[in-house]
Amino acid sequence: MSSRQEGGTPQGDVPSVRTIDSIFRESDRLYYEVARGCGLSNAAFWSLVSIVIRGGATQGQIAEDTAYSRQTVNSAVKSLESRGLVAIGFEEGSRRNKTVSLTAEGKAFCARNVRPAMDAEERAFASLSLRDRREFARLVRIYVDAIDVELGRVMESRSKQKEGGGR
Repeated sequence: MSSRQEGGTPQGDVPSVRTIDSIFRESDRLYYEVARGCGLSNAAFWSLVSIVIRGGATQGQIAEDTAYSRQTVNSAVKSLESRGLVAIGFEEGSRRNKTVSLTAEGKAFCARNVRPAMDAEERAFASLSLRDRREFARLVRIYVDAIDVELGRVMESRSKQKEGGGR
């Protein structure tokens, strides 16, 4: 197994947070290329993934699924609507919560562009042993939770500095 596959550097050093950042950015780049290849922004691509998985979604659900802001999702959905890929309506009983569903053209587009990428992702994950999939998910969850705690401390410290007059 190469040191790259082991997650280390070419010199075999212990992986650092920069190594993990680099791996995540490489993954992001791959998805960016897929999105760009079918003429979409990242936000529009991931919005379609959310809509496909859910069989239609509110913009709030898309924002939750993708971790994009509601404003970003709104812009992405508007761009998809202008291309005729999605239709926007309102959730039953609400004049506020917008629902997004695929049009016939959107379904065909997703079958050609989005679903194959989702299937490739599933195959890649399935290429790991069951034990490795469980361990990977467990470790990523622990790591993200730790980042959440640490960045929460940074934001709290910033907030206290602002309250104290910038000191």
